[in-house]
Amino acid sequence: MKKAQIIHNPTAGNAAHTREEIIELVKMAGFKTNYVSTDDEAWESFIENEMDVIFLAGGDGTIRKLASVLIEKEMCDRHIPIYLLPLGTANNIATSLEISKKLNSAYTKKEKELQKFTCGKLKGVGDDDFFLEGVGFGVFPELIRKMKEKDQDGETPDEKLNRSLRILLEIVKDYKAQKASIKADGLKIKGRFLLVELMNIKYIGPNLEFAPNANVEDNFLDLVLIPEAKREAFVAYVESLISGNSKFQDIRSFVKVLRVKKLKMKWKGSQLHVDDNLIEDYDGKKIRMKMNSKNLEFFTSSPVYMEILRDKLDA
Repeated sequence: MKKAQIIHNPTAGNAAHTREEIIELVKMAGFKTNYVSTDDEAWESFIENEMDVIFLAGGDGTIRKLASVLIEKEMCDRHIPIYLLPLGTANNIATSLEISKKLNSAYTKKEKELQKFTCGKLKGVGDDDFFLEGVGFGVFPELIRKMKEKDQDGETPDEKLNRSLRILLEIVKDYKAQKASIKADGLKIKGRFLLVELMNIKYIGPNLEFAPNANVEDNFLDLVLIPEAKREAFVAYVESLISGNSKFQDIRSFVKVLRVKKLKMKWKGSQLHVDDNLIEDYDGKKIRMKMNSKNLEFFTSSPVYMEILRDKLDA
């Protein structure tokens, strides 16, 4: 009997999922299960268990927690595949990988299709030495800070996403653009920006698709820039998302995207983010970023029992 390691964040999203439900349905698939909750102090001890596959129930932050352990403990080379059950708020990694929370008849990918996910490598930001989603400066670190200040209990994921868009709108209107000095694959860039992001996936923040051509296994990163001069268009874009206006789709009117392999940069502001982690004491020193040699592996399609699990947790 194959062994499944379940890693569960019980507070992800609207927390409408229990340990018992997840264990029961993974067992129904014929797996022998071990379960850990990321709320447990010693959850990282799961690495001592035998496992053929990891079931991860949580959001983007939970994926980063798992990746941190796999990288630190040099487990990536074991190529343990991950079934991702996206139970968070934004689920930007799952969305970028086209892993649906609830499957439908149009979902035609082959069962057990594996997707390699190459991590980014980071130097110059304290203890953070890798990233999955991206590293950035400007309005998004400020959004993370304000969302944490005004965290509200009892919100559904959709309500939280809508609130984050409204807060983002106010930030974009008033944010003081900062100077950045960037060297990307030999290309030098200087200017004042509202946003500078080095993205590994397609989506950022409240599901904004700012790097539509990002590919997590092609060994490229996407440098996303929004200069101060494009503030008005940025504001209009966020307003269109809040109002549900689907006509504003082309981000090229205010977003510049460059595909790069490595980057060095300095920023005049004091805040940056590494994935969902906010860093408020950036000292202005040079930061270096490139692709890592460490990979995760995700199943991007799901067998029938995972559809049952998603439907049950959605109910």
